[in-house]
Amino acid sequence: MKYSLINILYIAIASVLCVSCDKPEDYVPEASFIKIYNDEFFESSYIPLDVVQAMGKGYFILSAYDSWNSYILRVDEQGKFMWDYKLEENIVNPIKGLYFIDSAFYFLCMDDLSLTTLLMKATDQSGSARVERTYADIIYPLHSSKVDDGFLLVSYNRESYSTRLTKLGTDFAVRWHEEYSVEQDVEEAIIGHLTRIGDRLPFFSGQAGNKYFLNGYYNYSISMLFVNASDGTQTGAVNGFRSKSAVSSARYLDGNGFALSRFDFGENYIIPKIDLNTTGIGIASDLEGNIHPEIAPNAFVYNEIVDVNGKEVIIYATSTKAGQMLLYAYDAISGTLVGTHHLGSTNPYEAIDFVPTNDGGLAVLGNTYTNGRFSRITLIKLSEKQLIEFVNQQN
Repeated sequence: MKYSLINILYIAIASVLCVSCDKPEDYVPEASFIKIYNDEFFESSYIPLDVVQAMGKGYFILSAYDSWNSYILRVDEQGKFMWDYKLEENIVNPIKGLYFIDSAFYFLCMDDLSLTTLLMKATDQSGSARVERTYADIIYPLHSSKVDDGFLLVSYNRESYSTRLTKLGTDFAVRWHEEYSVEQDVEEAIIGHLTRIGDRLPFFSGQAGNKYFLNGYYNYSISMLFVNASDGTQTGAVNGFRSKSAVSSARYLDGNGFALSRFDFGENYIIPKIDLNTTGIGIASDLEGNIHPEIAPNAFVYNEIVDVNGKEVIIYATSTKAGQMLLYAYDAISGTLVGTHHLGSTNPYEAIDFVPTNDGGLAVLGNTYTNGRFSRITLIKLSEKQLIEFVNQQN
């Protein structure tokens, strides 16, 4: 990706935008910024997936482009372009799950012919990415996440009609597999999700004490499954209804407590604190929560527990019907709403992910549409002062 004149103009315009009615003087260079990363080829489309901070030395962004091709972008601590790399055309379907380990970045993709999963490694020294490991028997990777002693990988096995969970060790070697039967052929829906021509599906995974959880197809619906961490055997489920009603994000709190979001036939609900029965069967539409009509239908939702100046809050990132990125903050203990924050103006914006920064701020990854058509990566950095003000609005 190369800078063009229009890129410089968009960044110059974005840098003076006043978001969520904050005062212009709140935006201190290096502490906060808005960046839009453009491309000289206007017809190209970028779909950001994940972001990680590199020990105070800027950010690494994983993205798809032009459907499901793979792209990586490296920027410094002020969001300024350092280098980028478009992976070989046969390496497609980059998935959420980006890791910074010993000065290297790791992420997972797929070979477009064999459909096998590839572990990729990128470094600043190489300015590129190469295949580190091939998982020949894992096809259609969908999501990965970090757990205490390794990583989880959610995938779909087209031969057995099953959602598969794979446990990887800290060295990314396979420890075990477990599959969960799907009672219909959902390959077309999964391909539509991966290539961005169909509905976006809420695949995720994580750890809850001595159990793991994942969201994927199970029986006839998108469901949240609970499994034993030792071998992946299933213990419980929160079933959705087809792909029309399901949990859309989950973050483990403690005990049986989770912070969730869910959708139900176009309506979106935020549930900052709820106990789930991880050894029983539940229904997603029965989970009580507050409806949020401002959230766009089928919007991506991402949540995480963040320490803000010694206060633990649950931050949700999502997108509004008006084309802005929206952050909610909830007290992690009481589950009460403590702040909201809108980001973006002029162009439509969509929230994808965020990461707490080493200086006490928050970097929010999203995409925006230049000229209303061309999807581009955007990174918005909130300073520590802005973040503290955001999560203390109710005080």
